[in-house]
Amino acid sequence: MNDQQNISQIQQKLELFISCRGLANMDLFSKSDPFVVLQIQQNKNWFDIGKTEIVYDNLNPNFTKTFIIDYFFECQQPLKFIVNDDDGNGKFDFIGSVETTLGSIAGSRDQVLIVDLKKGTKKTGSLIVKAEQVRSLNQKLRMQIYGSQLPNTRFLPWQSTCPFFRLYRESQDSNQNLLIYESEQIKNCQNPQWRRLDITLQKLCNGNLEKLLKVEVLDYKFQGNHQQIGHTQFRVNEVIDMKQYQKQLLDRNNNEVGLITFNDFKIFDPPTFMDYIQSGTQINLIAAIDFTGSNGSPNTSNSLHYIDTQSGKLNQYQQALLAVGDILLNYSYDKKVPMYGFGCKPNLKNFKSTETLHCFPLNGNPQDPEVEGIDGIMQTYSYALKNVQFNGPTYFNPILQEVMKIAALSKDMAKDTYYVLFILTDGVIHDMNQTIDSIVASSHLPLSIIIVGVGDANFNDMNILDDDEGNLKDSKGNQSYRDLVQFVPFNQFKDNPELLAKNVLQELPDQIVEYMQLVDRQPKFQQKQKNSQDFQTPTPDNFNKFQISDEQRQQLDQSGRFSISNNEYYKQQNQEKQQAK
Repeated sequence: MNDQQNISQIQQKLELFISCRGLANMDLFSKSDPFVVLQIQQNKNWFDIGKTEIVYDNLNPNFTKTFIIDYFFECQQPLKFIVNDDDGNGKFDFIGSVETTLGSIAGSRDQVLIVDLKKGTKKTGSLIVKAEQVRSLNQKLRMQIYGSQLPNTRFLPWQSTCPFFRLYRESQDSNQNLLIYESEQIKNCQNPQWRRLDITLQKLCNGNLEKLLKVEVLDYKFQGNHQQIGHTQFRVNEVIDMKQYQKQLLDRNNNEVGLITFNDFKIFDPPTFMDYIQSGTQINLIAAIDFTGSNGSPNTSNSLHYIDTQSGKLNQYQQALLAVGDILLNYSYDKKVPMYGFGCKPNLKNFKSTETLHCFPLNGNPQDPEVEGIDGIMQTYSYALKNVQFNGPTYFNPILQEVMKIAALSKDMAKDTYYVLFILTDGVIHDMNQTIDSIVASSHLPLSIIIVGVGDANFNDMNILDDDEGNLKDSKGNQSYRDLVQFVPFNQFKDNPELLAKNVLQELPDQIVEYMQLVDRQPKFQQKQKNSQDFQTPTPDNFNKFQISDEQRQQLDQSGRFSISNNEYYKQQNQEKQQAK
């Protein structure tokens, strides 16, 4: 009975909705741009669960980012909410924070906790946390939303409405509307077609198809004081079987102000990561290593690249390469890894330069920068370390451009390959704008970017790139289609390589599935073949019918299923032929 109770307790989850009211303004000429960092305490240490999106120019923000947390009645589960004002370029001002417990939220009236934010002893606003029980649902809803005949809310003749919409769901107690999604804005358009929406039924309506949903269409204003155009309401079960569904938008005075149309309304079971792996998708690792001068001379013991040959202790670069590479190579058939360096002058055997390069092959072969397996990765790194001259500055974009070419070519050839660019760096990058532009452009390619920050530098800029909500925008205002960057500071996990690998790779399966769904690529499950010979166990008699790698042969040898080597097999065949003659 106790085991069953423990299982049921583990399955309980709460979804936290966060908003703030009356925040202290940290900016002189505009309102603050707040975001919230949520932390949980474990073993007396605080760890980040995640952060919300930034809501610009708003002292009373409602955040669309929610957090789902395992709930244990018998545990305190301390939580800390930190509210900051974003200043851009990775900088921010602290507004205030508050500590509470998940139990306090769950036990509050209507599961709504309202607490004061404090900066020291000074109150700097209020934090509102609403908790709702999560129903375990894997199904997703897909729909395309259009607006039409929207009014022009602008006064200047060369401007027009820049509409976006917000989607709300009714709370379990029906007392409030909970913000669950906010679309991108469409510039100067009165008949917008917004990006296709794929959302889980749990997020949309917590599995209740009769739950009332609200759509609010607004005109985007840079200052944050968005103007409402109109709103309407619907239920999922109203539109589930309809190819097209149209609703009238009403303004605050119930005047008709345009139409909202739902197209391609579909509920489906999304494929899983393992579905794609089982249908042949491979993960190809690409490594890029920072050899800038800020790492320190590799010949001195305080260098981040220093290799202690006496003790055999690995440096931070080696530890990260080993921890991450060892796992990702499991999903690559050929185990080959392109390796690049940046921020130095290479003096390799077959590749030399008197200029600082920001993307060059570590094996010295521009035509084939691949090395084989984890041993090849470690050996190539050690060799390059002795044959490069550290310099700078730190540029990411040249590496990104090279990898984008590889991913784009693979996509054009319809290969079942997904690429992971693994960047190890020690500090601030100096081409942030170009890097953001390339990341946004990469969001439609089969590519994820993992960044591990080694050393003690300030890595705040990396948090800009690691945008969990997919709201990253390039210099032209184009928004990323998805989140494809994961940043982890090495020092948080330097004594635990398994935990480092877990935090580095935990978002990757979802990123792969999200990309595949973005480009409408479904798993290609191989059809069962009628010929029973295709399902035979490999043996010397039917070996020629199979394509078996040396690694697979060794595994079969060890299991006793393949007890004869190829050479021995052919020798035996020749002997039998001679005897027959």
